[in-house]
Amino acid sequence: MATMDLILLHAPSLYDFRKRPGMHGPISDVVPSTPIFEMYPIGFTSISEYLERHGLTVRIVNVAMKMLKDIRFDVEGFLSKLKATAFGLDIHWMAHIQGALALAEILKRFHPKIPVILGGLSATYYHEELLRRYPFVDFVLRGDSTEKALVLLLEALREKRGLQDIPNLTWRDGGSGIRANPLTDVPDHLDDITVDYRHIMKKVVRYVDPTGYQPFMDWYSYPVTAVFTCRGCIHNCKTCGGSARTFRSMANRSKPAFRDPKLLAQDIFNIADHLHAPVMIIGDIFQAGKEYGFTFLQEMKKRRIANHVAFEFFLPPPRPFLERIAESV
Repeated sequence: MATMDLILLHAPSLYDFRKRPGMHGPISDVVPSTPIFEMYPIGFTSISEYLERHGLTVRIVNVAMKMLKDIRFDVEGFLSKLKATAFGLDIHWMAHIQGALALAEILKRFHPKIPVILGGLSATYYHEELLRRYPFVDFVLRGDSTEKALVLLLEALREKRGLQDIPNLTWRDGGSGIRANPLTDVPDHLDDITVDYRHIMKKVVRYVDPTGYQPFMDWYSYPVTAVFTCRGCIHNCKTCGGSARTFRSMANRSKPAFRDPKLLAQDIFNIADHLHAPVMIIGDIFQAGKEYGFTFLQEMKKRRIANHVAFEFFLPPPRPFLERIAESV
């Protein structure tokens, strides 16, 4: 197996769920996955595309999915054969922190010299504790955007350079101390960061691994896709973990970063070219203002697609806005 620059692995919520019976709570009902939380974060897709565009090789392995679909899947045997400059695991949702840490420990046991990187909002919140308590974790990349920082970190690891200038990075300084570099990689727009399903399709073929890239259990029978308007939010809803206050305190984000509305429409067209699947637009298209929303709708109006399109609204839109939407999709 060729050596990758980065292998991104997604763990189940509970690593040994195939052996230990348990009653899982209903939290997974809010996402289209099972209680094992086999759905990896959409950020894996944007990270893979961004890094490959910058000359690095990346593979995604949905370990949780492989375990769900094959009761005999040998996790340790599979992990022991992987070769990479670094391994990356997501701790975005707290629901699968046990599984992610168990996977990280196994990786370090088989590959003691290969760094293990954690990322995601939950990892961001607990970044110092993760390094202090778990010796098999080498780095935590903080914030809501780690694409650029990952490029810099992987290049530094390959060239054996210092880590003090890599933004958003929490690391051990070689002694007993833990260093948290400034969280300064906070992009103010998403025009250079994309969720491209065409990229994932190519990777499935390259690695002959449809299960490793499968987003959730029923995806092949009922595929659901998503495009993102932004990272961050302008609202402070008390029940939301992604509020403006949360992003400000955890990701150093003072305002949302939006994707250009014309690029957002093109993202949907790219999906429609390859998949007859519903498209969920994550984030209110009017959050950036009426002009942003109307520009997006005008772009969508230029080309009719067969896909169902689902809109998300944080506030009830006025009737004229709904009429514009009806005219556009």
